[in-house]
Amino acid sequence: MTADLAVRVGRIEARDAVRRLKAAYMQGLDDRRRGAVADLFWEDAVWEALPDRVPEGVPAAPGGAGRIVGRAAIAASFEDAAARMGFTAHFLTNEDVTVDGDRAVGRWKLLQTCTAGDTAFWQAGVYVDDFECRDGEWRFAHLRLALDFRTPYPDGWAATRMWDLPERVR
Repeated sequence: MTADLAVRVGRIEARDAVRRLKAAYMQGLDDRRRGAVADLFWEDAVWEALPDRVPEGVPAAPGGAGRIVGRAAIAASFEDAAARMGFTAHFLTNEDVTVDGDRAVGRWKLLQTCTAGDTAFWQAGVYVDDFECRDGEWRFAHLRLALDFRTPYPDGWAATRMWDLPERVR
């Protein structure tokens, strides 16, 4: 294998590792394994909500903190969010992952359905994440979430989980 080909294959494998890491993060949140999801972060990692895209008066991050530093604090924040949000389903699109050696940056658009108590709501935004590979293992170094909106869904899946289509539509 030529040196150029080895670099290209390494970049492809790194992008795949980053994709799997982001998927494990999303699925772990939805499966309510919130504290364990923090294991996907380096010990000195940062979880940050970017306030410039969050509408005024909306809590920016889990637990209301805008910047959470360290794996233990991130785990506690996720546990707090799980206690308040009984249901989440994360959907990501528009992926863009750029790898530069042992570092990578990933960008995704987020659409999320959530339930807090009896209230269903939507939120959407953008993730911009920094990843690092240390001793052959990829983890989150700095996760940033910028919300574009968070809005209640009045009837929602909390009140009407399954809706029977009218006979003429079936």
